[in-house]
Amino acid sequence: MIDRRSWLACASAALALGLPAAALAQGYPSQPIRLIVPFAPGGAVDQTARTIGNALGERLGQSVVIDNKPGASGALGATDLHRAKPDGHTLMLALDSQAVNHLIVKNLPFDTFKGFDYLSLLVTTPQILVTRNDVPAKNLQELVAYLQAHPKASYGSAGTASAGHVNSAQLSLAKGLKTEHVPYKGAAPLLTDLLGGHIDYAFAGLSVMLPHIKAGKIRAIAVSSPQRSAQLPDVPAMNESIPGFEFPTWIGLVAPPGLPADVREKLLKAVHDVMHDPAIVKRFGDNAFDVVNSTPQAFAERVRKDSELMADLVKRKIVNAD
Repeated sequence: MIDRRSWLACASAALALGLPAAALAQGYPSQPIRLIVPFAPGGAVDQTARTIGNALGERLGQSVVIDNKPGASGALGATDLHRAKPDGHTLMLALDSQAVNHLIVKNLPFDTFKGFDYLSLLVTTPQILVTRNDVPAKNLQELVAYLQAHPKASYGSAGTASAGHVNSAQLSLAKGLKTEHVPYKGAAPLLTDLLGGHIDYAFAGLSVMLPHIKAGKIRAIAVSSPQRSAQLPDVPAMNESIPGFEFPTWIGLVAPPGLPADVREKLLKAVHDVMHDPAIVKRFGDNAFDVVNSTPQAFAERVRKDSELMADLVKRKIVNAD
């Protein structure tokens, strides 16, 4: 895995040598693969990219270049991907916000459902509700009471319409909260502001928050998974207090539409091999990720299902209120 600058240098060198386009196109991959991460470094999407990058590159026989391109809750990176040549040399890791961005961001230059090839939903990680240590609440009931008494309190998310924003909106609707939303370009800058006392609470991916919870720097209130997390067995699930409350962070591999069939099959096989590598599975598990590695059809269906499931909530709470 090499950085973007090194990749550009390699590409420039190839052009300087006068290699004909036909020669570069023979066999896939014929050059380093650019993997767009549409969020800031340090978050769950970036963690996923850095967990699979080297292994994917080894199986494909080319370096994988991670290109962090944050903005518009992932829509900036998705636009870049949509405009890329469909030859398998540009891919993206999509976050859950991909499913609902079209309800939030005006004039998207792509069709969310037809403008991409959803190759595989790779992993999920529970969302966890966390607060600063100086917020006087040790459980959900106490936190809700505190927030109802302090309507100027603020919460962060990894971006508008991300799972963290959706979960916070669900909590606000369920408990009548009027707190202020502060969107970030990923979970890492959110965490920095939470630790710095600039926001009061947040829903975020457990994979990012877990080390700081264990270090006692932030307080875990509840997880949004169907059951308690094995990583934090003493932290209750949200649905123990609010039935049906569940919306995890998911991350999947996406390509531009129109990949050649042989390229697509080679990519899918490489991804399958990586996601079933015991060392990769362990690394994901140690960081509170669950490996899924779904089929393309199942991934595309998940995107559409989440869009339909969250449309009313997004329009009622996120579009109209935030």
